[in-house]
Amino acid sequence: MSTQAETKHAVLDVSGGTCTSCVIAIEHLGRRVEGIHDIMVDRGTGTIQIEYDGNREALDKICDFVARIGYSAEIRATD
Repeated sequence: MSTQAETKHAVLDVSGGTCTSCVIAIEHLGRRVEGIHDIMVDRGTGTIQIEYDGNREALDKICDFVARIGYSAEIRATD
């Protein structure tokens, strides 16, 4: 019998990367990262809201991707 881990929430601060094409790229890639259940870039607050499985590696992958497209993302909070 398998048990599903509780979904966690994380907030990443993002500098740049909030134009329409960047938002689409971040959200599209984020949904493909193992462990990410949902991801939303909030342009108004300059944050990335993530629902994930609790594995920090998934968050690190999002930060790495944002850096590769020329911007930065840092983990502000997780639960």
